[in-house]
Amino acid sequence: MSKHSRIGGKYTGNHTTLIPFAASVCDIVKDITEVTKITPGFIKAGLKSVSGRRRVKITAVELTCSLLLAIRDNNSHQEVRVYVKNIGRAKTEIIGQLQNRQITVSTDDDGGR
Repeated sequence: MSKHSRIGGKYTGNHTTLIPFAASVCDIVKDITEVTKITPGFIKAGLKSVSGRRRVKITAVELTCSLLLAIRDNNSHQEVRVYVKNIGRAKTEIIGQLQNRQITVSTDDDGGR
């Protein structure tokens, strides 16, 4: 198993491999009490470089009570679905935890933070 794979606990789904930056983000998110499960999505690799500007965009998905994290590393992208108990509280906590670690975060409703 890769050092960027996550399985068990709150992690679910068929895809267990995360891009390095997504692994770091998920390690932060999994400790939030509002989070019930984390499902990694497909990886898009070999993208045009963004000069090291890593970022996370958070989109609320009310229908499934989840947050979609679009995670962009320098040359790759991965979406991670995070299922939560309360979307508002979880979103606020995730944003706070990521920003405390100087991670650029934007949301579907703010145009960038």
